[in-house]
Amino acid sequence: MNRLWFILLPFLMISSAWAEEKAKLEEIVVSAARLQESIEETTSDVIVIRDDEIKKMNVQFIPDVLRKVPELNLVQNGGPGTAAAVLLRGGSSAHTLIMIDGIKVNNTATGSFDFSGIKVDDIERIEIVKGPQSTIYGSEAMAGVINIITKKGQDKPGIDLSFDAGSYGTYNPALTVSGAIKAVDYRLSTSYFSTDGISAAKNGEERDGYRNASISGKFGIRPSEKLEVEITGKYSYDRTELDGFDFFASEAVDDLNFVQRGNHTMLSGKAKLCLSSTWEHIITLSHVGEVLTFRDPDTDFNNADIVTAIDSIDWQHNFYISDNYILTTGAEYRKESGENKGNFDKSLDNKALYLNNKLKLLQETLVVNAGLRYDDHETFGNKTTYRFGALYNIKHISLILKGSYGTGFRAPALNELFFPFYGSKNLKSEETTSWEIGLEKGIVKDRVSVSLTYFSQNFENLIDTDPLTFTAANIAKAEVKGFEAGAILKMSANLNIKAGYTYLDTKDKTTGQRLSLRPKDKLSVSAEFSAKDISVVADYIFVGQRYDSSVKRDLSSYSLLNLSSNFVINKWLTIFARINNLFDADYEEAGGYGTPGFSAYGGMRVSL
Repeated sequence: MNRLWFILLPFLMISSAWAEEKAKLEEIVVSAARLQESIEETTSDVIVIRDDEIKKMNVQFIPDVLRKVPELNLVQNGGPGTAAAVLLRGGSSAHTLIMIDGIKVNNTATGSFDFSGIKVDDIERIEIVKGPQSTIYGSEAMAGVINIITKKGQDKPGIDLSFDAGSYGTYNPALTVSGAIKAVDYRLSTSYFSTDGISAAKNGEERDGYRNASISGKFGIRPSEKLEVEITGKYSYDRTELDGFDFFASEAVDDLNFVQRGNHTMLSGKAKLCLSSTWEHIITLSHVGEVLTFRDPDTDFNNADIVTAIDSIDWQHNFYISDNYILTTGAEYRKESGENKGNFDKSLDNKALYLNNKLKLLQETLVVNAGLRYDDHETFGNKTTYRFGALYNIKHISLILKGSYGTGFRAPALNELFFPFYGSKNLKSEETTSWEIGLEKGIVKDRVSVSLTYFSQNFENLIDTDPLTFTAANIAKAEVKGFEAGAILKMSANLNIKAGYTYLDTKDKTTGQRLSLRPKDKLSVSAEFSAKDISVVADYIFVGQRYDSSVKRDLSSYSLLNLSSNFVINKWLTIFARINNLFDADYEEAGGYGTPGFSAYGGMRVSL
């Protein structure tokens, strides 16, 4: 560890947050306060990963993007298609709210979200808001929010085709048709992915393949300057070969016939109406559905049919009272349902009112953000959350100081409430309080920017298995604290270096142990060389030692080096290549599960 600190010291002295490029005034975010605002006016700590950054990585699925973010730990139970979860700022996978275009997609049965099947083709940007955001979004937003924002059609009509292939029998064709004609924009995409995969079990011999087919569309119309309507739809089907888990040996084992199939749908409609120059209505209706089937003819326990859905309506009002004051209010109704055939078939609803104030003072150098939310949940009752944040921009020395304090909660998931012989209807909501303080500093104009954030968060009423009754109960507590640092250095017109480091100190107050799968240290460094027609990116990732409660042992630290390159032949054709795990590191993200070794891929993109 001392050696690691010695390596990190130069980066900590000139630190800035990973992939944010906060010095860019034009960077706009929407997830931190439910409205468009400059990232330099955001009192929350926000990461933005843009389309151009993702494209240079040449990856197919979002887990390969999120792995590079030092503030979170991505854990996948095997190769492509196997369950992939995110642990943000020490919270569990159910403590981060996941949204697609502002629509909640967390699974109603577990409360968490599986990132494995989300392709990157349609992603415009990913916004990661750290710290409790229940005041804005309600349940699940205890550790933060990840909002995946998809692209819309623009400019003249065109067709984009891409194809890549490589290791493990992988191939991936994709097609997009998009454009804008006067007041109408459209984007329609489809893709197919196939791989023979690796063994999900680390010591297994049988490869576990994965197939994914998807189609998505986004259509917008602006019949007048005061009205905008947008409709988004997505459907995907996937088939994943899985391995079993030997609980006596505490490791995954080969299972030749264990298969999961998934059907995933999302449909949303949004209307934005400006009744006046100071009053904006946004009405959003959405449906998210998932059907999962697990089949294993060799066992009795690896078979299940799970159907989940979320139906919601949100009515938001933005009052632009003056150039320096914005008031946001709204009401939300959400119905969550889930059926685990043979076990339970339940639904519940949640009603909420929310309020947020954004005030700019002292010639817009001081930004204050304060919000309040009231939730009325069908099972655990009422919950009020609040958050206060402030930002002070000392422009003449390029220094931004910010801090916040907030509360959050998570409603019990359907499995925790209703699963036979485990669930309990008497569960309370999980709760958290958190505070953070940070700074951002521009050291050399447009060349080096700086940030450092310290945070502390306490979790109460955490739901865990009662060792006496073997049922779900509010018996756990946890404490998480740490700091985040990094660096963005523009070495020349052609060479940029980004680095990010997170130190995480976690404690289960019940057992005294570190929280499972939370590394104490994580470091990411990326070097990008770009010339007129070529770009080359090298990504280094270090993940420190973690304790895994499922296998009751520490997982060793590991380092990965990935390379990616793009070469523009002409305005219609780009060829690309990437190498993952260049030095063929042997490592685990989850105890007992396999990870890909050295692998190489190549392909092309055509724009017509």
